[in-house]
Amino acid sequence: MKLLIFLARILVGAVFVFSGFVKAVDPLGSCYKFTDYFNLAFNMPYMAEWSLPLAFLLAALEFTTGIMLVFNLKPRWAVWLAFMFEIVFTPLTLYIAIKNPVHDCGCFGDALVLDNWTTFFKNVVLMALVIFLIIKRKQMNNPLSDNVEIAIAASTFCIALIFQHIMIRHLPILDFRPYKIGNNIAALMEYPPDAPRDEYKTQLIYKNSITGEVKEFESDDYPWNDSTWVWQDTKSVLIKQGYVPPVHDFTMTDTSGIDYTEQVLNYSKPVLLVVMHKLEKSEVEGLQMLRKLQDYAQKNDYAIIGMTSSNWDVVNNVKGEFDVQFPFVQTDDITLKTIVRANPGIVKLEKGTVIDKWNYRDFKFK
Repeated sequence: MKLLIFLARILVGAVFVFSGFVKAVDPLGSCYKFTDYFNLAFNMPYMAEWSLPLAFLLAALEFTTGIMLVFNLKPRWAVWLAFMFEIVFTPLTLYIAIKNPVHDCGCFGDALVLDNWTTFFKNVVLMALVIFLIIKRKQMNNPLSDNVEIAIAASTFCIALIFQHIMIRHLPILDFRPYKIGNNIAALMEYPPDAPRDEYKTQLIYKNSITGEVKEFESDDYPWNDSTWVWQDTKSVLIKQGYVPPVHDFTMTDTSGIDYTEQVLNYSKPVLLVVMHKLEKSEVEGLQMLRKLQDYAQKNDYAIIGMTSSNWDVVNNVKGEFDVQFPFVQTDDITLKTIVRANPGIVKLEKGTVIDKWNYRDFKFK
């Protein structure tokens, strides 16, 4: 029984430590996921402004709970904290699995992406283990004094918060996204020759001119010889998703709608991408660097391009206000947030390969 208690405690604790750590490494990623939940899953857009504080709190609490379980600190508190997590997230992930408002719950950030049903069953297993630990909690003792255990747990929580603050002011120390340093964007956009493609079936919609009934038919089973059925519409339904390349939404279009993606990814000289997913939300200090970045690129014979999802009126206002002449392109907002966790963020490309990335605070003009 002691071995079972030990294994259950370590397993649950390790999952909480891993989950809390990968969220703490990338607090903005968790923030974006909370925003998706509030906007898409629960229709609570007014809560979106709390996404970042909640991301900080969740990561710190998860990591602290995991550390308490792994090192058997205040074990009775730890198992009840774990139970509170599971009593919330088990029904939540069931709802997400059924309704599918988001395709990934974000439980392990970008480090380990699970589909929604796998996430739910993972929580069912954790709930069972946590209930077992609650039942056996009186057999989980620690020789340390209460004050020492509390001090370690409190310090862990504070360190997790400070760590997240550092990550958000700079860049995550671990990058699990496809745009990480060393990756070639063009290569990650390719489809292997043998990759499975999306499979669709055709649905024909007919209306009965006598009864008014509207009915869907398969393409090989429509009422072609019955004149009472009148065709209304045709639609394609996805029945099996094929291969999705790691980078599938990277495009760069100018004011005329011309796509410069291929040209930029194959450019012979280094390219600086200045990524600002929303110019109106960009740090003013970062916008004030744009002219200096422009001069730096010119001096070093780099190409430089601004990337944003803001409309062209906002782009032109920013270019005028900060005396910027380099070109801007529009890219999907989610893609820009994925490329670099900063606003502005700077990415150096060489023939489509990510050479380096910076939060604007860390860029060195040398």
